[in-house]
Amino acid sequence: MRLSDFMTLDQRQLPVWLAALFALVYLHSMGGAFQFDDFNVIVDLATVHSLERWLADVGQGIRPLLKLSYLLNWISGWDLIGFHAVNLLIHGATVWLVYRLAQEFLAAKELLQSLPLAPLLSAALFALHPANTEAVTYISGRSSSLMTLLYLAGLLAHALRPVGQGLWRTRLLVPMCFVMALAVKESAVTFPLALLIWDMACGEKWKVGVRKGWTSWATLLMVAAYFLWNDAYRASAERSASFNSLTGNLATQAQALVYLMRQWALPLWLNIDPDLTVQHNLSGAMWGLGFVLALLLVTVLTWRTRAWIGFALAWALLHLLFLHLFFPRLDVANDRQLYLAAWPLCLALVVELQLRLPTRIAAALVAALLLGYAMLTFLRNQDYQSETALWAQTVRVSPDKSRVHSNLGYAYQLAKKPVQARLEYLQALRLDPDNVKARLNLRRLNARPEAG
Repeated sequence: MRLSDFMTLDQRQLPVWLAALFALVYLHSMGGAFQFDDFNVIVDLATVHSLERWLADVGQGIRPLLKLSYLLNWISGWDLIGFHAVNLLIHGATVWLVYRLAQEFLAAKELLQSLPLAPLLSAALFALHPANTEAVTYISGRSSSLMTLLYLAGLLAHALRPVGQGLWRTRLLVPMCFVMALAVKESAVTFPLALLIWDMACGEKWKVGVRKGWTSWATLLMVAAYFLWNDAYRASAERSASFNSLTGNLATQAQALVYLMRQWALPLWLNIDPDLTVQHNLSGAMWGLGFVLALLLVTVLTWRTRAWIGFALAWALLHLLFLHLFFPRLDVANDRQLYLAAWPLCLALVVELQLRLPTRIAAALVAALLLGYAMLTFLRNQDYQSETALWAQTVRVSPDKSRVHSNLGYAYQLAKKPVQARLEYLQALRLDPDNVKARLNLRRLNARPEAG
């Protein structure tokens, strides 16, 4: 089959081909090992090893629903395969939600009949995008994928509300999805604003959008009151607020936005630990700030004439920039942030290609993208087969970051390769003499080289 014949396939055949491609690139990821944060939040965390300890932690710790999902996996007896299988099921369900949301958006813009394959192709691009491997194959990336599943389920329930009917959906199901998403990851706090952006992109006035989403706004207020009432959560919020100034957060997130948008547009340098630094003033972020202003300008200019572009950019700016102005990240950016933030970009790309180009050329470009994504995703999933493979790849793309060399050294140490481990620890200390973990692990390695 030629690439130019891609969109002329029977619509009943195309999902089968895409499902086969999805299986090809993801099923071999079932053998992936525990990595990095997996040990802190799953393997070494007693809270997710027994129901009694999980119940005791509810109300004290964060992310109870995420921990419950880990607990169910842990006690199931399916070991790593079970964790990976759940992650793949979550991803598959999220892909379906992206497909349905794309249908609803295009129907609202009266484009669905003229572009019937756009929702399916948008969902396929999302399903196969290499950056999403960090939310799917990396087990603790479930915090992003499960939160996104619940977040988009709430958005779809909101979008499907019949006029004069379905009050249970808007008054119960939508805020319930919101609360469940928050119980997986705190960044779901953007949900009421996301509903407003959706409604406005679909042609509603902002006041109408606020009224339609009032239950979510009310839920946000109740959740905020609960967090402020809880001493532990309030102390955590105060520490987060004191971490950096608002100006520093803006500079840092402008840098992160440039990085993440590049990762989406050109996913050739996937990186679990990118070499990005926290900024404390605007002087080192002028290019990033210029990029932010350019995106804001394009958002405004396309909002009425090409709403799919305006919606995609507004959605990305909400989740990649504005959220972290007030909730700063210690790790400036991770590829898994794109999981929630970038799905409308897939829709905008497909729509623009189909509207601007002849059908055969658009078909060839979309098919080429899907095949390219599939190849890159397949290769990236191989990196997750072992800790040494993942961190060796990370060293290749972040050679000047001390923590990356330290983590690779520890992976080599666990793999009984003391010579390679020692070299990586020494490189980590050359890059950062204050890397305590690298120094301590090197000391232990030198004390018991046979244990390495």
